[in-house]
Amino acid sequence: MKLRIVMIDWEYPQNGQVPGPEILDLASMGQNELMAWYLAFANGVIIELKAEGDSEEALQFIRGLALGAGSGKLMDVLPEEEKERLWLYEEGYECYVQGSDPNAAYFFVNPYPQPDTFL
Repeated sequence: MKLRIVMIDWEYPQNGQVPGPEILDLASMGQNELMAWYLAFANGVIIELKAEGDSEEALQFIRGLALGAGSGKLMDVLPEEEKERLWLYEEGYECYVQGSDPNAAYFFVNPYPQPDTFL
């Protein structure tokens, strides 16, 4: 089970560049690394996160973090002004919102497994 994560944490980069992706191999992650991801969601250090998984199990893992540790709420519709403001928003992705404006965090999850991304 693998995830491709793009994440902006703490603050937006001053150089205006979106951070590069990180590949997480959930099958080989240790307890400390899993706890670090749990705490990143729970402690509100993530501003925006975009995730793709190689399998439904990987997607369930990231959704679990967004809904559980992150206390996120799945949004049916994201206002147009939010779509334009957010760096990682992508049409067709599920959107989970943690907190409320002006300090809301956004987690975007591609709802369909993308196994070819991980070849």
